[in-house]
Amino acid sequence: MKKGDKVVQATVDRTEEEKLTQASITVILGGKEYEIRPLVIRDSREWRKKAIGLIKTLPHMLKVNTDDPEQFEATLTDILVNKPDEAADLFFDYAKELDREEIETTATDVELAKALEAVSKLAFPLAESPMKLIARLSQ
Repeated sequence: MKKGDKVVQATVDRTEEEKLTQASITVILGGKEYEIRPLVIRDSREWRKKAIGLIKTLPHMLKVNTDDPEQFEATLTDILVNKPDEAADLFFDYAKELDREEIETTATDVELAKALEAVSKLAFPLAESPMKLIARLSQ
């Protein structure tokens, strides 16, 4: 992608017909478009359990209050290094058909975050986007 190229946002707003027909969504990773189809109910249920496992730890971590430098460093590393890696794992658990190795050498963290939000909307059609929920809980 060259400077000045237009960046297309992930397609997350879908019509009711697209939802019912299991239409795929388009995400942008490394400046390239990728199609992701919704998971079937059984697989989606398991993915949601993994997502909640990751999400439920965040509010507690954001409220850590310590004078212990080692505990502070461990918490900071977990929030800034480990959790983003776990979020990437979560995304690729949903989008199994994508070439993770290729994408991780071309995509940015921002692109991955937007793609994960788009996938979350597929996986949680009856709820608010988990990423927005996390943002609201951390305020």
